[in-house]
Amino acid sequence: MRRSKWFVLGTSLVAFALVAAACGGNDNNSSAGGSSNSNCTWTIGTMGALSGDYATIGVPIEQGVEVAVKQANDAGDVPCKLTIDKQDSQGDPNQAAPLARQLVQDQNLVAIIGPYFSGETLATGKIFSSAGVPFITPSATNATIQDQGFSTFFRAVANDNVQGPTAAAYIEKVLKPQTVTVIDDQSDYGKSLAETVAGKLKSAGITVQGPLVIDPTETDYSAVVSQVKNTNPDVVYYGGYSAQAGPLDLQLSQAGVKGQFFSDDGTKDSAFGDLAKTAAEGALVTCPCADPTKLPAASDFVAAVKAQFNRNPGTFAADAFDATNLVIAALKQENSGDDVTAIRGDIVSNLKGLNAAQGITKTYTFDDNGEAQIDPLKDIWIYKWSDAAKDFVSLGPAAQVIGG
Repeated sequence: MRRSKWFVLGTSLVAFALVAAACGGNDNNSSAGGSSNSNCTWTIGTMGALSGDYATIGVPIEQGVEVAVKQANDAGDVPCKLTIDKQDSQGDPNQAAPLARQLVQDQNLVAIIGPYFSGETLATGKIFSSAGVPFITPSATNATIQDQGFSTFFRAVANDNVQGPTAAAYIEKVLKPQTVTVIDDQSDYGKSLAETVAGKLKSAGITVQGPLVIDPTETDYSAVVSQVKNTNPDVVYYGGYSAQAGPLDLQLSQAGVKGQFFSDDGTKDSAFGDLAKTAAEGALVTCPCADPTKLPAASDFVAAVKAQFNRNPGTFAADAFDATNLVIAALKQENSGDDVTAIRGDIVSNLKGLNAAQGITKTYTFDDNGEAQIDPLKDIWIYKWSDAAKDFVSLGPAAQVIGG
């Protein structure tokens, strides 16, 4: 792919603000910092679970967007002020679609960072693409999204076809089990991961039970727990989110299941410990997200999140920061005036033309389907729950933990 003439490589993405010629907003709009010109405004939309069961996953992602926007506005080196239109889908595809239709009607809207979850991305991709709005998900990993023909879609992280085999490789080479039970929550995300992991483990000659399924609207998983107990597996792999993973892990432990609990980035959530209680310690997850506290290039970002939100960056916050800055950088030299349709098209062209653009988590080159080029051994990390830390702590990238 060609190198974009607009994007300059450096040690990290520089947060540029957006250029626009229209003003406006709604009650969901927010802005941060100052700008060299407050007479015009452009809007970046973001969509995900900002309330409800999955907010502990969604809110940190939105915070990554906020930090990038604040830095862009504070820099004051672009003509117009940047605002954020936050749409709270609660991670529900049924809620996401009408919110997406509302977003694309905004004549200030230049791009979307999100949606955060796979199901809502599948539900909204056609809406965004039909309107010509570029959207970059920093966290939705379902492996079929890029095959839907969404012409303005980009993904800043590895999909499940990368994460799943990496999880299976860790199970096979590090945990070395004889038997594994695989469970999922029937979501587009969880089912995709579980099926991938199960298939890879079977190919490696490991005995696999499942995938078994739970109903994410229920809280009693005793039927599945009984099936797992009867098999007495060495490892239990769960594809899904922390809201169910925590109680499932606890119920398995209470039933006497001793197998290692292993899950995915949907479970990499500080709320997991409160949900899994005494069973939380030692639980493992994979995530296509680097630990920004371990990356020298991300030190300023980590400090900014602490200053703005009094916490370390949460899961995918750094990826959302990168994705937002890709849009901002593309718009810094935008010269299409107030033609928002042309500006949206320029962003899409720019993103498609990136060649190893340096972010704080990785370099970005997108293929024809909008997928970032990924090195699974470098870009998939392993995390382990620590009761002492009250969070998942990074063991390192797959190359370090599994071996390259």
